[in-house]
Amino acid sequence: MCNRDRACRFFELRYLSALSSAIIGLSSVLGGMARASEDVQVHLRPDIIRDIGGVTRLDRDQFVTIHEGPDSSDMTPEDHRLLREELDVRYGRNGGVLSWQAKQVPADPADADMPRVDAIQVMKAAKPKSGRSEVTSRWNADVRQTVLCTHPELMHGIPGNDHTSWGPRNFEGVAEFTAQFLRSCYTEASRPRYLEVFNEPFVKAEKIGTTIDALSEQHNVVARRVRELCPDVLIGGYSAAWVELEVNNFGHFESRQKRFMDIAGAEMDFWSYHIYDGVNVTGTERNRTGSNAEAIMDLIDSYSHQRFGVAKPILITEFGKIPSESMNPAPYSARRSAEMLYGLMGQLVMFMDHPDRLAKVIPFILGKAEWTYASDTEPGAANVFLLWRRAPNGDYVKTDLFLFYEFLRDLGGEWRAAHSSNPDVRVQLLADGNRLLLLLTNLDETQHRVVVSGLDGIEPKRVIGRFLHTDGGEPVLGERVLPQLPSKLRLRPGASAMVIVELDEPITPRGTVREQRVYASECLQDIRAKRPARFTFPDAPSGRGHATVRVSTGRPPGLHKRPTLVLLNGEALEVPDNWAGDSQAGRKNYFGTIEVPAPAELVRPGSVVEVVYPDGGGKVASVVLRLDYEESGGP
Repeated sequence: MCNRDRACRFFELRYLSALSSAIIGLSSVLGGMARASEDVQVHLRPDIIRDIGGVTRLDRDQFVTIHEGPDSSDMTPEDHRLLREELDVRYGRNGGVLSWQAKQVPADPADADMPRVDAIQVMKAAKPKSGRSEVTSRWNADVRQTVLCTHPELMHGIPGNDHTSWGPRNFEGVAEFTAQFLRSCYTEASRPRYLEVFNEPFVKAEKIGTTIDALSEQHNVVARRVRELCPDVLIGGYSAAWVELEVNNFGHFESRQKRFMDIAGAEMDFWSYHIYDGVNVTGTERNRTGSNAEAIMDLIDSYSHQRFGVAKPILITEFGKIPSESMNPAPYSARRSAEMLYGLMGQLVMFMDHPDRLAKVIPFILGKAEWTYASDTEPGAANVFLLWRRAPNGDYVKTDLFLFYEFLRDLGGEWRAAHSSNPDVRVQLLADGNRLLLLLTNLDETQHRVVVSGLDGIEPKRVIGRFLHTDGGEPVLGERVLPQLPSKLRLRPGASAMVIVELDEPITPRGTVREQRVYASECLQDIRAKRPARFTFPDAPSGRGHATVRVSTGRPPGLHKRPTLVLLNGEALEVPDNWAGDSQAGRKNYFGTIEVPAPAELVRPGSVVEVVYPDGGGKVASVVLRLDYEESGGP
């Protein structure tokens, strides 16, 4: 399905000779679409390092992952080789090994509610399959980067649980098994770095017959025992399925995320949640790509900082687009694949703005996942999240989700400074040795013309354009050698473009922009008509550069989404009327982040931000200062 030649037949690169620019798009669509009302200005600074909270390089272990482990038995050695070696995809998450291995362990003869420790200590973790070309060091590194989790239906310590001979019927039993398994079945080089105690537990609490408090407390007991035996493992949760934090005027946040953080937060090394366009388990149909995803992160960060003095790292252990078929087998649909790729790319490019905050992000993309087929599955129908689906004749064929990884092939390097004038056109710039990589994604439902500046004086050896279109009846991937550096591009709705510039020598940096986030002492302030909601920043440092006030609000239908006034230390700022992603029209509630530019000279220790709305109702969930301060000279 993802045939590069087919994609190129549909792809056309046009030249505007008068403007010496490139237009990217399908010729039939470009000819019928009106020009965007205003050009998007993308300014690149390839000789300025972008230091994002201390992170200066893109890590593919962090951003280019799959929801599989290196020991996935459904995939053949050739399948693993294709992903790991050709596409340089990194493994992300394993949700089955703990519950499966626990079932192999007998009960302790002296205590029927505890696992037999000596039986755990002789167990062995999976080894590379015969035919895998990885050396031991790569296998160890792949396993080390995998997130382990387990299912609460099987591994919640509750009376009556008969998943294993020993239950688990209490928290101590499952904690002992988990800690002993991690210590005995791995080496220090291969032990998984991250442990998510559960997968999506709270939405299953009623079915299991337990409570949010009990599930949270199990996190504490497991974390303490694992930390005793395996101090190198980071423990977190709660792996939220439904991050509709604004529901019931943030009652959802209070009763779930905040409740978990209050009970178990002191023992957690990270927070984790799942974020999807569509509906995950429950809630209302919506897109989270854009401002909503930013608002969720900022509120969790802000409360973490307020409660614990630090914004603990976040793992997004599932993301993407859930279509109407959800996890049910369905016939192949190219249009559905295109919609899923739009969600995947849009979210990923936004996540890349936060490598200091998001320790790992994992798209919910599965390999072959034979466990998703039932005996009555219709021939040719398959789970929609698969990279390989079973054809009617029983053979496995690639799906369009491969285009996600094909597009991201070769992406890496050092972050360099770049800015877009429109929050719907996301931009990333990377310098990787003798290459410069420009990544653009259009989150909008309309086409945008992008004017690129900042590449004057660069004389490339070769320029390659790679394009992924997701707005038609099928996704299309194309790649061509371009005759020169593009200065103007058209991005179709949901399109991503990568411009790869090959150079004779690396671009030497002459300065650094250091990005940092400063959190307010307050969060979740009620909105009262024409009265300011105040947020204070005792530790906001001064510097040279520019600042952004990130205002995240949740509001019921019919109320203003955009504040009429945002003041920084008494000075009124110009509030944009646009934010990343869609308008959130049709949702039960609005919850999103609006980024308000501010002069850096206004920022000082003890800064105060005031947010004013013309009408009352809802809350200003959080206000975060992003400070981009410049330093001259190399790194």
